[in-house]
Amino acid sequence: MSFPGCSLCVRVCTSLQDWPAAVMCMGVALLQMAVLNYYLIHHLGISHLTWLAFDAINITLLVISIHQARSAIIQDKKQGSDTTRIASGSMGWVAWFFMSISVAAKSVVIFHFFSDDLDESSGTFFGPNTLKTTIALGSCTFLLLLITQHDAPAGSDGRRYIEELTGTVVFDILDTVDILEVLFDSDDRSNLWDGLEEFILAVAVLNLVLPTVPLFTLAKSKFGQKKLSVKLVHGHRILLVLVVNIPNLLIRFLLWHGLSTGISPFTLKNILAISLTFYDIFEQNKEEMEERKGKEEKYQSQDSQPKSNNERVRDSRAGSKPPRPFHGNVSPMEADGGVESPKYAPNGFSSTETSSDRHRENGRSKDHYGGENNRRNHDGSETISSEGSDTVDDRDGYSWRPPSDVNTTSV
Repeated sequence: MSFPGCSLCVRVCTSLQDWPAAVMCMGVALLQMAVLNYYLIHHLGISHLTWLAFDAINITLLVISIHQARSAIIQDKKQGSDTTRIASGSMGWVAWFFMSISVAAKSVVIFHFFSDDLDESSGTFFGPNTLKTTIALGSCTFLLLLITQHDAPAGSDGRRYIEELTGTVVFDILDTVDILEVLFDSDDRSNLWDGLEEFILAVAVLNLVLPTVPLFTLAKSKFGQKKLSVKLVHGHRILLVLVVNIPNLLIRFLLWHGLSTGISPFTLKNILAISLTFYDIFEQNKEEMEERKGKEEKYQSQDSQPKSNNERVRDSRAGSKPPRPFHGNVSPMEADGGVESPKYAPNGFSSTETSSDRHRENGRSKDHYGGENNRRNHDGSETISSEGSDTVDDRDGYSWRPPSDVNTTSV
């Protein structure tokens, strides 16, 4: 079902090569920088105009990262590649890192010097709510920047991979802004324990910079083309739990039960995020264990099944036991169960017998005192006669003449 005007909007955005998202990303980033600069310059003086130099660097990096990503995607489209069009070697994480450092530094200066002086009742537009909203604009900047870095189709494996790594970043930034609420009230701020204010600001700075990690991971994996192992994905989610949700939950419990300060429903968000993360890890490990157990049972069942005649014959040929040695008057064939076996040595060990050896034995078994031995060779060759002549093996040219001291004439 499509609404009126949706198809026209899609065609326009497609013809613009998704540049509306890039323009909105740069616009939101510029708005955030400008408002934070206004707070600093208005309350602390024109010496903070130096922040404009850092903002110029941040905007330059942002433009370069967006242009590089879109150029790579357009180039893949022109080449007609069948693979998912992804911006390889994305610099989005570099742009976000410097922008987040700048926003975090400005926020620390504001909250350290004059955040508790801001008042909504004074009638000014640039009060606490505007400041919180400005810091929260970082979530919009991150989302728009992420859109410009890839072109993974909706519902594809690459899109699911991207969402799995970055799905909670927006809510983590909003959670961080919400926890700064206590620093706007001078009365609540005066009741904080020593070091708690610094701890809150340190956690906030870390949470603003932390989205660099998933952006860097996506850039190295080409936004889903090179899949990471399940353990690395779980490690990334555990990192978010340890750095974002557990510290924020701890701060809220301290403010709630230690100082009786009002808290927000984001407490439930922290609890749910922690619980769901460990539950997903448990489910994944459970599936892996069941899969390994199923494979082991399959192999065991195959080994326990009775073998067919062909398999038994093949196994007997591959690893048959050596023939039993014969003793006394027992012939080699009888010692080996009636099957013709190799020549046996007197000590019971088998030796190698060639066709020449068999012909040689045939010659030696001839009746030297008369007549011709008409017994055939073991290998089925023609009858060999030695009377009055040499015995010649027609295969290898071996000749044998009766000994000179033996009388071969009839008695």
